Amino acid sequence: MINIINRLRGAYLVILCGIVFITSCNKELEQFTPIATPVYPTGNGIAATIAANANYSFYNALITRAGLAPSLNDLTKTFTLFATDNAGMKVFVNAASGGAVPLAAPDATFLGFISGSLPVASAQAIIQYNTIGQKFTSASFGSAFPNYPLPSQIVLDPSQPFVRMPIFPAKGTPYSYVNTIPITGADIAAANGVIIPTFTIVAPPQRVMWERINTDADLTIFKAAIARADSGTITAKEPLGVLVGALSNGGANFTVFAPTNLAMKQLLSALTGIPVAAPDANFIGFLASNFISTRLVKGIVVYHIFDGRSNTLSAAVITKRPGRVFTNNIPAADSVNRTLLSSADSIGITYPGVAISATYSGLLVIAAKVKGNVNPTASNIIINFTPDILPSYGSTPPASPITYVGTSDQNYVNGIIHKIDQVLRPQ
Repeated sequence: MINIINRLRGAYLVILCGIVFITSCNKELEQFTPIATPVYPTGNGIAATIAANANYSFYNALITRAGLAPSLNDLTKTFTLFATDNAGMKVFVNAASGGAVPLAAPDATFLGFISGSLPVASAQAIIQYNTIGQKFTSASFGSAFPNYPLPSQIVLDPSQPFVRMPIFPAKGTPYSYVNTIPITGADIAAANGVIIPTFTIVAPPQRVMWERINTDADLTIFKAAIARADSGTITAKEPLGVLVGALSNGGANFTVFAPTNLAMKQLLSALTGIPVAAPDANFIGFLASNFISTRLVKGIVVYHIFDGRSNTLSAAVITKRPGRVFTNNIPAADSVNRTLLSSADSIGITYPGVAISATYSGLLVIAAKVKGNVNPTASNIIINFTPDILPSYGSTPPASPITYVGTSDQNYVNGIIHKIDQVLRPQ
């Protein structure tokens, strides 16, 4: 009998718990504020705004050639587009056609080249590089040194779609720029963003820095110095060597002040007595020999590089270094900046920086200098803005070195090269 009563007590307890549970479940559900349906703008999108402006008819043809009008008119998205008017497009077409379309050609000739001769892939790359996936007015751009990167719509690695090729707008006095191209007018509002007028097309780079250094006929001795600096660093993890691997990395953000062959000869001649007029091979052979230490060569090479990082040999030491520096973002007064050599900074050890400055005349930088810590005089950045428009050579470099025209602001996927006429010396 007692056993039966105990069982009934257990059953009553289960029933009571169930009643409490059911009662609690009958409470009215908590009410949350509904998520508001987004209200998208109305009116003309970016591409439609361009199409409605007769002074941008050539750029409209470029958007049409790229097939990107629907994307730029998507009112659920926001964009900033750097676009140039018909005069700026004429400068671009003249250059892109190799001069085959002269600046005085009829408008129909320019439109014919854009719509028929310019490869679709090139048109797409230009529009994507000129587009930022957010709204930034020109007044919002920073003026601080160095140039601040914003992600364009070009995806660098399809497996990592959020890694984009950067573009570099900067506010200056009195002019502002995108990379080295001046901003020439007031912002143009669109329903889904803003259009910022530029002097001409801001063209995307096509190669990494090493492809230039590896093939430039005037950088063969500096290239040999990089090879010597990399000796001993070629491993299964770094098959190209640390420096060559970094300069081949599309995701990096460097500035390289590259001494010309004559500049390298003048330094090595002072060290060795080899006549400056001797063949390049004599100096290249010296750099590969045991008469100079790998450590010394590496120190000289990395002293010519900004890498945009702050890491050092000591986790307790932070050494901020610039990344990509266009001449039009260099201060007029001397500005001392740390180089990649400062990645060896540690507690109690600080390596010197380099001083840089620029001279302006209107829209243009007419001179720029960079000075090493113990150089008696500053080295000149050799000013010639002609861009390198060669496509990537992939894994097969050309058999012979190339004579390039441009020497300053040579923009690449992972950085910028400025040729200089004197080797920078840290000590």
